[in-house]
Amino acid sequence: MTDKLSRRNFLHLAGAGGGAMIGLALVGSPATAATGKVPKQTVNYQPQPKGQARCGSCAFFQAPSGCNYVDGPINPNGWCMLYKAKG
Repeated sequence: MTDKLSRRNFLHLAGAGGGAMIGLALVGSPATAATGKVPKQTVNYQPQPKGQARCGSCAFFQAPSGCNYVDGPINPNGWCMLYKAKG
């Protein structure tokens, strides 16, 4: 794996981050405001991995079934567009 950030990866990450920020702005529920986390559908969470990318290997995953940014229980084999490999 390369340490360089390609333009494609940068644009993908920027789009994901921007989408998450818009989602946070649009979601005005008290529960979201209290936890500071976004709903699973906002980040396109899926309970299965996307290739080698999976929640259990994400920098934001909190064992056994949590995430720093996504609300609710998280499957370690799941995936969302905020995925960032531990490094």
